[in-house]
Formats: sequence, structure tokens, C-alpha cells
Amino acid sequence: MRKPLYILFIFILASCSSSSFPGKNWYGRHLTVVEMMSTPVQTSGSPNDAHLIFNSENGLINGSGGCNRIYGDFLLDNRKSLRFSDVGATRMTCQNQTFETRFLELLDQVRFYDTEGDLMLLKNGRKEVILKLQ
Repeated sequence: MRKPLYILFIFILASCSSSSFPGKNWYGRHLTVVEMMSTPVQTSGSPNDAHLIFNSENGLINGSGGCNRIYGDFLLDNRKSLRFSDVGATRMTCQNQTFETRFLELLDQVRFYDTEGDLMLLKNGRKEVILKLQ
């Protein structure tokens, strides 16, 4: 009788582990926005490209919208749920303000994530990919 309970306990423990989270290799990495709403985003390969950096130690993000610095909180779980909160940005006037505003709006709509190779796919509540980061 003990053996089946032990096996069940191990199974439950394994299903709660963080192994279903994205690999820790994306924490602290500069993840550049390469696609927004199925439209490719032109990138320059510079730190000025729109990007996010996840800090797993404190649940914070920072990055850039292409002009302004972005900051906020994130919360994810092992069911591939991801939510951003208290996202803000500095307020410099930018040439491509429309792009940056849309990027921030899309971050607010993110409810799920997935990974595909070196891509992080951010999805809305209908699980449609709205942002791709690389």
C-alpha cells in the first residue's frame, strides 16, 4: 500500500515543479520584439530595439519600447500563464510613439506564454500569439 502512495506523491511533486517553466536561460536575457500581431518588427540589433528583460529573483521586467524605458511586474505559473502588471514607461517624445504605445497595450493583454526554439510567444486570453520575442 505504501508503494502506490509513494509513487503518487512523486508524481504530484513532479507536476508542481518548475521544469515546465521556460528555461532559466531567458531570465536576464535581452528578448527583442521581432513580431507584433503577426507583423514582423524591423530590428537594428542595437539596445534601442523594443525588448524585455525578465528578472526572476524579484518578478520584475525592464526593457525598452524602442525609445522609452519600460518597467513593471510579471507573474507566471507552470500552466504557462503570464501576466504583466504595473507596467510603465518613461515619457520622452519619440518618433515612433504609435509603435511603443501599441507594444504597451499588447503587454497588458498578455495572459499566456509559450516557447518555440529561441522564441518566446506571448499570447492573449484566446491563446493567440500577439508578440514574439527573440
